[in-house]
Amino acid sequence: MKYLITGSAGFIGKNLVKKLLKNNDIVYSIDRQSIGFKHKRLKHKTCDITKQKIFPKVDVVFHLAAFNGTKFFYEKPLDVVNDNFNSTLNLVNFYRKNKCRLFVYAGSPESIAGTTDYFKMPLPSKENYPVVIEDVQNPRWSYATSKALSELTVANSGIKYCILRYHNVYGPGQKDHFIPDFISRCKKGQYILNGFDNTRSFMYIDDAVEATEMIIKNKKCVNQIINVGNDNEIKIIEVAKLILKMLGKKVKIKLMPAPKGSVKRRRPDLTKLRDVFKYQSKIGIEQGLREVCR
Repeated sequence: MKYLITGSAGFIGKNLVKKLLKNNDIVYSIDRQSIGFKHKRLKHKTCDITKQKIFPKVDVVFHLAAFNGTKFFYEKPLDVVNDNFNSTLNLVNFYRKNKCRLFVYAGSPESIAGTTDYFKMPLPSKENYPVVIEDVQNPRWSYATSKALSELTVANSGIKYCILRYHNVYGPGQKDHFIPDFISRCKKGQYILNGFDNTRSFMYIDDAVEATEMIIKNKKCVNQIINVGNDNEIKIIEVAKLILKMLGKKVKIKLMPAPKGSVKRRRPDLTKLRDVFKYQSKIGIEQGLREVCR
């Protein structure tokens, strides 16, 4: 099999590349940055896919590239929209003509976040919940809107696809997300916690990559949107307390409200995922955080 992985130097992308290389497959990887290692079956290209028009002919495309990281939603919203949507459009236009067996797109639960906060739809959230953009003047929605538009593009491209909505994946090597950002602040003596009363359902990177590999092997997943995550919901403040415990710090946390537009709760419905294979997370939050805090 031949695979293309965009965003291959990113957190999920790099881990997926390493996983696929353990098989006897060829992996083409694309990112603006170097992936940081070499392998005889890895063909890496450093480029900007918002401008790239030609891509390798492969069996499966994993489009993971995105301008991610919450701080960027506020600081560079137009860059977020450009990177997320134009990269998707370029890839879809190429693979509509140069067929692949499956186009896997990394969607986002952010695109349906408003259903629970503003329309009080029950958790766990299902894949068919409607897309809600609460405020186009709030730059935070640059990410959710561009990801939702990209999902629409992929689903209506005529290519066989699978949209995976990853829910709060974390692990060693991650940047620009709550867990690594909070750990970094703590190590600097800054015990500030934003959105302390919010909840999330965190999934360790190894579980996410294993689930991804299993999904693409199952015909039930073709032309489907599937939640990839953990349904064990936990408050952000409880995660912060676990992190402080593992860092050996007994301090008082400065509690701050979440930025406007941040969803209050998140817990995915995993019925589809468990229908594909007998999915069960192997790594709980405490074990996962130990690995991150090392």
